[in-house]
Amino acid sequence: MSRRSNSRAALASALALASAVALACAGAASAQTGARLEAVEVIGVAYRMERQIDDIAPTATAITRRDIEREVVTNLRELLRYEPGVAIENAPARFGLGAIGIRGMTGNRVLMTLDGVRLPDAYRVGSFSNASRNQLDLGLLQKVEILRGPSSALYGSDALGGVVAFSTVDPDDVLGPGRAAQATLDLGYASAGERWQRGLLVAARGERLAGLVGIQRAVGHETDNFGTNEAIGTARTAPNPQRAAVESLLAKLVWPQAGGGRWRLTLDRHVAGIETDVLSLNPQSSRTTRLEGDDLGQRERVSVDADLPDVLGFVRQRWLVYSQRALTRNDTLDLRTNTTASCLSAIGTVNCLRDVRFRFEQKEQGTSWLGELDAGAAGRWLFGLEAARLRADEMRDGRQTNLNTGVATNVVGSETFPTRDFPLSTTDRIGAFAQDEIAFAADRLTLIPALRYDRFRTRAQADAAFLSGSAGRAPVDSSDQALSPRLGLLYRAWPSTTFSAQWASGFRAPPASDINIGLSSLPSGYAVIPNPDLKAERSRGLELGVRGRYPRFEYTATAFDTRYRDLILSRAALPCPTDPRCVPGATGTFQSQNVARARIRGAEASALWRVHGPWSLQAALSHARGDDTGRDMPLNTIEPTRLVAGAFYDANGVSAALHATHVRDKERIDTRAGALFAPPAFTVVDLTASWQLHPRVRVSAGVFNLFDRKYWLWSDVRDVPNPGATIDRYTQPGRNASILLRAQL
Repeated sequence: MSRRSNSRAALASALALASAVALACAGAASAQTGARLEAVEVIGVAYRMERQIDDIAPTATAITRRDIEREVVTNLRELLRYEPGVAIENAPARFGLGAIGIRGMTGNRVLMTLDGVRLPDAYRVGSFSNASRNQLDLGLLQKVEILRGPSSALYGSDALGGVVAFSTVDPDDVLGPGRAAQATLDLGYASAGERWQRGLLVAARGERLAGLVGIQRAVGHETDNFGTNEAIGTARTAPNPQRAAVESLLAKLVWPQAGGGRWRLTLDRHVAGIETDVLSLNPQSSRTTRLEGDDLGQRERVSVDADLPDVLGFVRQRWLVYSQRALTRNDTLDLRTNTTASCLSAIGTVNCLRDVRFRFEQKEQGTSWLGELDAGAAGRWLFGLEAARLRADEMRDGRQTNLNTGVATNVVGSETFPTRDFPLSTTDRIGAFAQDEIAFAADRLTLIPALRYDRFRTRAQADAAFLSGSAGRAPVDSSDQALSPRLGLLYRAWPSTTFSAQWASGFRAPPASDINIGLSSLPSGYAVIPNPDLKAERSRGLELGVRGRYPRFEYTATAFDTRYRDLILSRAALPCPTDPRCVPGATGTFQSQNVARARIRGAEASALWRVHGPWSLQAALSHARGDDTGRDMPLNTIEPTRLVAGAFYDANGVSAALHATHVRDKERIDTRAGALFAPPAFTVVDLTASWQLHPRVRVSAGVFNLFDRKYWLWSDVRDVPNPGATIDRYTQPGRNASILLRAQL
């Protein structure tokens, strides 16, 4: 059978699964009245302007502030735990939660925004540096929207696998009806990490101005697990002791305008500090006897945006101007005993102390404009313009002290500090797009074409710190451009049923860290060289779906098939010594390259049944299969099949939910880099409840992993080769509880 035939067969299988779910749901719904409910859920992430969820072609879901409260959510993993096809990785030894993945695409291949501003990029190099993108506070959020699949037609670079759009609270979200001033107090506790949370939101409004100030603070410790080995060393499975403190500030001023428009000024600051006593030590050095980490993540933003209706012929316009700075600092203290003067891993008589610092800073300034135009028979047009400049500054520094002699040096191991892994870089992005929504056949059929053009340029500035570590290799500038089309189709077959189809594209511009990375340590035997010829990563995806909405029953079913090409493998090994790019004197030479192709297909489905009165049942299923098509191997970023089912009660100020999550065992694994642990299937049950104790006081509580099940998540272990007896280090918390009190003052 040809590859094309295989492709059609796989897509047909995915569609069959989605169709089976849809038909089952439709059959159950046929007993209902047949009158269609009004769609009350509004989504903004799909078309960058609000639409009812039944009027969009791609798959998108929303998590509201009320959902976050009822489910007693304290971190991003808990926020996403019931979302089909979405996961987040975790590094339990020190750095904690990392990249969000959507349908098997992770890291910077998923675009994340906060109030329309891109969150900083993630970046890692070596074992002791990790710049995360998760620099936000859930206590200040009003809504989280998740768009699945390639989305560059409206969002440009980085929306290769999807978009996660966070929105912070506004004054109107805090103020009650008719109130000129109001405050909301939050007090919470989560036992899994001994996390105490407190927050205060204060809002007020007058005739011409409204304002809000929000403060959140949380302190906690390491997250519990099932590890029982508390030894100091690499065999340890118990959590490493941690002390964490997080502080966030949000301030807004809103000027209402005639016709429902507004101008808004936002100040946003987030600071997270974590101290870790890494008792599991350093698996890369048997000479390490003490390891301590001090990590800081900090982000500040100021933005001005306007939402203006009926100006210059546009039904609606949105303007945004912003400036954002993000800083990550990882300090590591590494004590090594009975080694040699070079302080590596050889056995000797020297004791030494390595004090190293990683610093990664991003500054971004940008602006965007969106305009919506009702052109009558020509459709409903959406136009957009964007421009941004991103400056990246990465550096590693440190000192090494011979404790036998007291001599200190800036040569740590075999590297001379300070050094940069890539030069100071400035990336300019400009983009423009247009989308139309054209209705046919008495509004039963809607065609939604979109096209975006992007141009990006990266300029590198080499200084002494970069040149000293790159063996004198001068960096280069690079530029490229991209066209990203999308075509959507909605067909309202009946008042209660809508079919959707979408073909969409995505791309990710080559990051500066891959284009010009250059470091060399010949004593250690390696060199990393730049690649100015990197191309943008690309994706093309087909998605077919059906939605049904009845008075007591709702369902969705989606099948998708996405192909990716020119995926960048960072720091790939060259075939030395035969490759002419190999650095003389280096045992191994590495270079980022466009080497990977992938294909991911699968299906997602959800259903809601309002059983009777306050009772309802809900379920969501996600299944995907992914392959590295260039090497004919499974794609390890694919999550196992997951089913989430729940029973809900909501009446008289009391709500409760019983969630059961079943995850299948992981079967298809690429083990070429080393044996990987395949998590067995598991089922966990969570119980949450919320009580309106007083018109102004609500208490929400939850017991999670109710039956104290020992289990692993694939996203945590997929990058851990040969874990052996230490696998319990990656287990999830046992039975744990959280509580949140929210009072309006």
